[in-house]
Amino acid sequence: MKKITVVDFEKVWQEKLSPFIKNKISKANLNYRTLKPFERDEAIKKMVEFLVADFVVFAGEHRHTQWEKGWSENLTDFKKTGKIESITPRYFGKYPINRFRQELIYALSRDFEVQMLSILQYWIFEKYLRDFRTVYEFGCGTGHNLLRLREVNDKAELWGLDWAASSQKIIRGLSVILNDRKLKSHNFNYFHPDKNFKLDSEGAIFTFASLEQTGNKYRKFIQYILKNKPALCVHIEPTSETLDPNNLLDFLSIKYFKKRKYIDGFIDHLRELEKKGRVRIHKVQRSYIGSFFIDGYSIIIWSPK
Repeated sequence: MKKITVVDFEKVWQEKLSPFIKNKISKANLNYRTLKPFERDEAIKKMVEFLVADFVVFAGEHRHTQWEKGWSENLTDFKKTGKIESITPRYFGKYPINRFRQELIYALSRDFEVQMLSILQYWIFEKYLRDFRTVYEFGCGTGHNLLRLREVNDKAELWGLDWAASSQKIIRGLSVILNDRKLKSHNFNYFHPDKNFKLDSEGAIFTFASLEQTGNKYRKFIQYILKNKPALCVHIEPTSETLDPNNLLDFLSIKYFKKRKYIDGFIDHLRELEKKGRVRIHKVQRSYIGSFFIDGYSIIIWSPK
């Protein structure tokens, strides 16, 4: 048995972590074991089988009904139990095999993936979003990411925006249960941005594995952001530009992105905008954290000019 430690995170992220983040890591159950050769072969075989399959569910505007249904299931559980744990998306933890530092590892806890991602979020939230007075999460789903942000920033007005009406119902329920009047929601569609919903020019926005669903149709959203000019934009998304196509697992991850029609060319688009003087890119970095099929959590931070 092995365990991912503070030293491991500091090594891959190339910086010293704060006492707050170190404490979160120490409390997390990040035990794992290495895969046996036949297990690794079976895992890669399963990835390849997916990539050569004739039909897969791919991202896009047509999936609105499915996302509405998914968050509605969480809403039903939340109403029944009143427990915060019930809003965790059900797509987490499907596979015990995850990715870390370009290797496959076998997780020894059911919520290993969620715990790894929570550490990543706490790190980014504390470093970039701690002092903003307003923060908007686009594609917020059940609002579970906003609750981690609230731990880091207890004063901000937090907005959860999603195209599913069930998302807004969950967040309204969370606001009541947590007695958090600064936790708010609004219906927002990436493909058809609500021009009447104005952003605080001194606020920040973030997305977490949601902009991925736009494929190559994110430009309307970027234009919306450029017009509103928030102070900072933070994304944790699957991007091919940050991966190494010469590494087998990265290569399979990139192919998976394309098969599912995930976000395509996003970083390159921002770089073109930077050349035109319209944005400033602050950071592009992979997290080296991934799920079974993909290394899908790269960090992109930028500001409109």
